[in-house]
Amino acid sequence: MKNIILLGSGNVATHLGIALKNSNYTIVQVFSKSIKNAKLLANKLDTHFTNDLTKLKSADLIIVCINDDAILSVLSQITNTAIVHTSGSIGLDVFKEKFSNFGVFYPLQTFNKEVDINISEIPFCIEGNSLGFEKQLIKIAKALSNNVVKMNSQQRKQLHIAAVFACNFSNHMYSIADELLAKKNIDFKILLPLIRKTNANLENYKPKEVQTGPAKRKDTAIIEKHIATIKENQIRELYHRISDNIIKYHE
Repeated sequence: MKNIILLGSGNVATHLGIALKNSNYTIVQVFSKSIKNAKLLANKLDTHFTNDLTKLKSADLIIVCINDDAILSVLSQITNTAIVHTSGSIGLDVFKEKFSNFGVFYPLQTFNKEVDINISEIPFCIEGNSLGFEKQLIKIAKALSNNVVKMNSQQRKQLHIAAVFACNFSNHMYSIADELLAKKNIDFKILLPLIRKTNANLENYKPKEVQTGPAKRKDTAIIEKHIATIKENQIRELYHRISDNIIKYHE
């Protein structure tokens, strides 16, 4: 499978398209509802583009890189072909046996098409409806990444939930920290060495083993002082709930 169509023109499609092209795969066409966005990515990949699903070209594989809530609608408009999606939270059942070869080609990473990324370090979670098709998908993934894992839909769904906790929620905490610091004219960058050290610890230890802070120590006096200092109701409630959870988690 060397000839590929990308359905989507966003962050995932952009990085996958560039990586596939650099690995000597041919991007036959880019589809996007926005003809402008389809053209922008197609120009980067030196290929064709369309915003009409009835005008898709022939290819060995279609990779669906669109929002989860749009996948069903798009699949209903595509005829039988080898096809995969890149979602972490949607299983194989979305294809409903309409296609002879179907699967999941899920890169576990946050993507921004304006930011370069080393795709060879990104885990790719692969699932196919047959052993033969799965092997073909694994071959493509290994051309892009040194970290390729076979993973079924239930495993991947759990992984996606865990990734939300590890990545999305933690970044939201950084946003709150930034907001709190800004109120006292403190630059968020002062926290970066602390954040880097916390993340570095995870290379050698389980997260639970390196938990620190007043809740881990059950230092209720400090916790109560912090809660009394926080003026914003939502942030105060969040601090209280997370502290309680850490205390119970480490009992």
